[in-house]
Amino acid sequence: MNDQQQKQIRTALYLRVSTEDQKEKYGIDLQKGAIEGIIKSKGQLDNGDPAMILAGEQYIYKDEGISGTLPLDERPAFLQMKEDIEDAPKDTKPFDIVAVYRIDRFARKLRILLDVIDYFEQHNIQFISANESIDTSTPFGKAMLGIIGVIAELEIETTKARTQAGRATARDKGVYMGASAPFGYKKNKNKQLEIFKEEARIVRKIFELFVVQKKKTQQIADYLTDKEILTPLPSSIFYGKRVGGNTKVNSPHFWRDSSVRDRIKDAVYTGKYFYNKHKESKRLNKSKWKLSPHRHESIIDKTIFELAQRRIQEDIALRNSMKATGNHTYLLSGLLKCHSCYDPYSDRYPINWTGTNKPLKKSGKKRRSYYYQCGGKNTEKYSNVCKAIPFPADAIEQFVTDFIKNLLDDPISIYNHINSLKSTKTRKKHLKEEEADLIKRTNRLPERIKAIKHQHECGYLTQEQFDAKMAKTKKLQIKLKKELSKVERRLGSIAISSLYLQAFEQFSESYESLLNDKITDRQELSDLIHLIVDKINVYSRKVTKKDKVAGRKTEGQLIPHQVRIDLRLPQEMLLRFAEQGKFEVKNAEL
Repeated sequence: MNDQQQKQIRTALYLRVSTEDQKEKYGIDLQKGAIEGIIKSKGQLDNGDPAMILAGEQYIYKDEGISGTLPLDERPAFLQMKEDIEDAPKDTKPFDIVAVYRIDRFARKLRILLDVIDYFEQHNIQFISANESIDTSTPFGKAMLGIIGVIAELEIETTKARTQAGRATARDKGVYMGASAPFGYKKNKNKQLEIFKEEARIVRKIFELFVVQKKKTQQIADYLTDKEILTPLPSSIFYGKRVGGNTKVNSPHFWRDSSVRDRIKDAVYTGKYFYNKHKESKRLNKSKWKLSPHRHESIIDKTIFELAQRRIQEDIALRNSMKATGNHTYLLSGLLKCHSCYDPYSDRYPINWTGTNKPLKKSGKKRRSYYYQCGGKNTEKYSNVCKAIPFPADAIEQFVTDFIKNLLDDPISIYNHINSLKSTKTRKKHLKEEEADLIKRTNRLPERIKAIKHQHECGYLTQEQFDAKMAKTKKLQIKLKKELSKVERRLGSIAISSLYLQAFEQFSESYESLLNDKITDRQELSDLIHLIVDKINVYSRKVTKKDKVAGRKTEGQLIPHQVRIDLRLPQEMLLRFAEQGKFEVKNAEL
C-alpha cells in the first residue's frame, strides 16, 4: 500500500432517534454498537494499527427525539457537526468519514439526504451506512445511495397514505382514535364509544348545574371538588380506560374552571365525533374539523347542549359586565336582550343589556343612579352602535319581580300536579327507542355505500345501476337525517321541560320569601329570578316629541318601551298559565 492507503481513517458517528417506537427498534446503543462493528471489520494497516478508528468521543453526535423529516439546520447535533467541520483549521478536517446505522437516520426525504451528501463532498468527507453497506467514496456507492433514498421516501409516503386511508375508514365506522375515551364514555370491543354510566352521571350533573341552576363554571368546579369527584384523567386511570400513571400535581379530585368548561363545550356528548382538530400540535378553527358519519349514543340532548353554548356566551358577557359595574348587583344581568339592534338573519344572539351607573348630586348628598344599557353601544366592538337609550334599573327590576309574584300565586300545587303526570316519561321512552333505531340505520349507510362501490368496481353493476343505487342511498341518508333531527327536537323539548321543572322546584322553596319581601340580599334575589326567568326581550320605538329624554339628544334615538319575559317553566305549566289567563299582563311600559 502507498502512504495514502496506509493512513488511518478517522470516523465520526451520527446517531438519531425520534419517537419512542424508534428508540425501541433503533436505540442509540444499538446504532453505536453496529457502527463500531463496521469500524473493527475494516482490518489493520501494515504496521498493525486499525485501518479505521473513532475520531474521538466528542465526535459522536446524537440527535434524540428529532424527526428525520426535519431540515438539517433544525437538528442540534447535526449543527454541532457542521460547526466542528467549519471551525477546523484551514486545509484540515476533524474526521475523514461520517458513519450512520441506516440511511434514514440521516433523512427520511431524498432532498434532505442529497443535501447531506453534497455538504460532505464540499468538505472532502465521506459517508458510510452500516446497514446498507454503502460507501460514498466510490461512484457505485453514490448511485446506490440515491436509489435507496428514493425507495425509502416512496415507502414512507406509501405507508403514510395507507395509514391515512385506514384511519378515514375507521372513523367512518365510529372508531375513536384518542388514547382513551372522553370523560363519560368508554370504548367497546370495536373501539367505538359507548356510555360509561359512572362518569356519564357526572356529565349530566354538570349540564344540570350550568343550564338549570345557572351556576358559574367555577361554582360547579368547587361543587365537584367538595363531592370528591375524580377529574377526567385520574378517572380514566382508576376505571382502567387509560394505561399509565397519574402525572397531575393537584389532588385527583381538584376540578378547575377550565375542565368544567371543556366538558360543557364538547359536542361528543350529543353523539357527534369530530376529528382533525389539530395540525402540528396547533388547534385548528372549528370550521376545519371533520365530523364522523357514525353516531354514538348521546349523554346530553342536542337542545340542552345548544342552551349550554348560548349560556357560555352569556356568561362571558356577564363576567365582563360585573367587572365594569363594581360592587352593585344588577338583578337582571345576563337576562335582558336587545331587539333594537338585533338582526335575526345574522348568526349571533341578541346583545345583552348590561348594568351601568352615573353619579348624581341631590340635596348636597352624593349618590349614584343605576341603569341598564345595550352592550351594542361599545364602539370598540361594534361598527353599528345601538340607538336605544339606557333605562333606570329600579323600574325594570321592580316590574319583573312583581310580574313573577302575580303570575305564580300557587307554585307548589302546580308543581305537584305536573310532576304526577306519567305521560311525558312514556313519550320520552318511545322517542328514545325511535332515535336509537334511526342512529343504527344511519350508521349502516357507509358500509352500504362501500359495498355498492365494490360491486361496481368488480363489474357486477353497470354505471347506470351504480348511479341509481347511489342516488337511492343518498336520498335515504337525507331522509334519515331529517327524521333524526325531528326526534331530537322533540326529545330536546321534553328534556328542557324536565330541567325547567327541577329549576321550578328549587324556585318554589324560596318563593314564599319572595312573596313576603323577606329577601334582603340582592344576590340571593338575583339568583332566584334567574332560576325562573330565561330571558327578557327588550323592544324599542322611535323617540317622539312627547318623550322626556335626559341627556344629549341625537338623531335616530330609540326608547325602550316594552318587554317580553320568557320563563323557564315546563311546557305543560306554561299552557296551564295561558288557560288561566295568567299572561294577560299588558302594562309593559317602562
